[in-house]
Amino acid sequence: MKSNRYIGVATALMTCFVSAGPFEYCPSKAFLIQGTPAQMYGVDLVSAKTKVLAANLDFINEVNNESVNAVGFNYQDQYMYGFSKQAPKSVVRIGDDYSLERLDVNGLPDANFYVGDVHVNKGTNQAVYYLYNSRFGLYAIDLSQQGLEYQAVLVEGSANWGLAIYDFAFHPHSNLLYAVESDGDLYEIDLVTKVPKFLVNLDLAGDTGANGAGYFDVQGQFYFSNNRSGKIHKVDLNISPVSGYTPSAAVFTLGPTSNQNDGARCAVAEVKVTDNSIDFGDAPMPYKTALSSSGARHLFDPNEDQSNLVYLGTSVDGENINTTADLLASPVDSSDDGVKFVTDFVLGATSKIIVSSPNDKGYLYVWFDWDQNFQFDSDEMSLNKYKLNQGDNSILVDVPSDAVRGSTWARFRVTDGSEINPITATGGVSGGEVEDYLITTYGSLVYPSENSWVTLAYEDQWPFSGDYDFNDLVVNYRTTLMDKDGQATGYKIEGELVGIGADFHNSFAVRLYQTIVGDVDKRILRSQIDTSSIRLTVDGVTQSHSILEEDVEDAIFIIMPDTWDVADKQSSCSYFRTETGCDTNSKVSFTLSVALKSGVTTAAAPKYTLDPFIFAAQGYYHGEFLAGQNPRGWEVHLKNQKPTEKFNTALFSLVGSDDASNSLQKYYFQTDSGLPWAMEIGTAWAHPKEGIDITRAYSGFRSFAESSGRENPFWFNNAQLTNVISRGE
Repeated sequence: MKSNRYIGVATALMTCFVSAGPFEYCPSKAFLIQGTPAQMYGVDLVSAKTKVLAANLDFINEVNNESVNAVGFNYQDQYMYGFSKQAPKSVVRIGDDYSLERLDVNGLPDANFYVGDVHVNKGTNQAVYYLYNSRFGLYAIDLSQQGLEYQAVLVEGSANWGLAIYDFAFHPHSNLLYAVESDGDLYEIDLVTKVPKFLVNLDLAGDTGANGAGYFDVQGQFYFSNNRSGKIHKVDLNISPVSGYTPSAAVFTLGPTSNQNDGARCAVAEVKVTDNSIDFGDAPMPYKTALSSSGARHLFDPNEDQSNLVYLGTSVDGENINTTADLLASPVDSSDDGVKFVTDFVLGATSKIIVSSPNDKGYLYVWFDWDQNFQFDSDEMSLNKYKLNQGDNSILVDVPSDAVRGSTWARFRVTDGSEINPITATGGVSGGEVEDYLITTYGSLVYPSENSWVTLAYEDQWPFSGDYDFNDLVVNYRTTLMDKDGQATGYKIEGELVGIGADFHNSFAVRLYQTIVGDVDKRILRSQIDTSSIRLTVDGVTQSHSILEEDVEDAIFIIMPDTWDVADKQSSCSYFRTETGCDTNSKVSFTLSVALKSGVTTAAAPKYTLDPFIFAAQGYYHGEFLAGQNPRGWEVHLKNQKPTEKFNTALFSLVGSDDASNSLQKYYFQTDSGLPWAMEIGTAWAHPKEGIDITRAYSGFRSFAESSGRENPFWFNNAQLTNVISRGE
């Protein structure tokens, strides 16, 4: 603070009996006072290691039963100063033995102060202790001149600031004061203008609430601690006053939590790694890895006894990575051996990794930089405090369909699980390990697109026309072919069951098959499937039935053995989402992932719609014509799709049926006028209500079907709204 900023401060000073000596040097650690009665902690900002320095901050001749707050470190005389709530309320001085000494201060209102710091003006060598109360304002107490009494002076206009802050700190070089409100609003205060300046709202990723402790280091890095989460955020304020840039916050380390928190630190001390007991990540710049960028790091042996360690793989060790130069000099950590990648990372697919843990004490956090923006964003967290078992842990990771192809980095952090809130991809943690890995992502072919569906609609009266309302089974549907360097490596099939207007019980299946007009059909055989990779979930629940059908040559996956087993209809409804007001907002999602044993040339692999079909569920009546016959032999496919090996071809010639299939001409599942029993509509579709013939719901459908698609190609966009159910999106 410049000398002319502190006008009218009396300099008659008095100290009470002083027994505590000053600190011998300007300490690097941060001091943290918590609780009632007050306790003093020392926090290593690098490692997050916290040590109790004084279990009870007592007066020299008196037990203290109250809080001490608003502390600041005066590096001019090497004492801390604070405000004690113990009657009579008083300003106190704290020396190297952590005992409290009352100061005789005049001019303070009868109030409790919990915001404070000491400012040392380098030009005048004047030290001033500032106290703030949002109701009464900012008070200045000159500490530079010794005497019997101190005098507090109100800073003009400060009673009207109205700042909702719980601590502040002076910049070590610019004489400016900085504070963060509970919602993340950062303020800069110049005591010449005496007006707080709002700088920016810091994105704290939801870590809002009282920020009860604020510190600076000699490089102008501002740290503040959230009482509730214990997270200590860092803001680069190296340029002060702030001009021409926008400050941002990053979690620097994880400290102790408290509902009452205040901190102080020698603002001209450096924050740096001082030993090799801290493990850092290895992702290169501009990833946040080094200490200077609030990099991820773990004090892997917090108790300094080499026992009960939490890490991945076979070992953990430490290194000093203070700056980018340190990272470049030591880019590889030989102890990063806990993660193995079993399958490739293919867009839209599920990848398998093995994480090795020496015991069952670890909790795992994982991030992948899918968008390759050189940071691990919060929405790129794949695992959040995942409990590890001793030995190898098999973990599945879903690769986003919109991930960027190419080389990128993954970060794995393991802790002992004692943290109250989930950790982030940066910052320090006491205990555990961080391992970074370079990975490669590969492409995929998604049909119709990553964010849209086609609709499959089935009639289950085949080979008879039935009511022709095309709502016996309605499914939103999407397929993904995994591609690596021109080789198909697997498939992902997703969907949503959005309508069942059937009394019959139908199964839903997909064959990896693509019908090619005038050429050889493309197919994947059952023998080409890596059966260990098959994963099917329905409404998020992993399925355990025989998904890959047996006794066939083609690869056929039974998604739902009985669609009525997964769709619950309302008690007042006869069907699922085909009547007005029935299950309007319900749907049943499913995802099938499967890998091939070896790659198949993508050009030769089936793709796009594949062959989704329904067949009669085992154990249920499905019409007199099927009485006594194997229900699996009855199938309904899309128009001109060849049936599977298990189809009963005798049904093609059933007397009195409406089907006009002709295998010699490759006509399948259509009437003699070309009307189908199953359709693929190129969007999420509003299907007809129960008993409404599709030609009444969509007047253009008949001409479309009977003209083989030459007429009214967009018939599905013109619905009679009273005759359809809202879109199945």
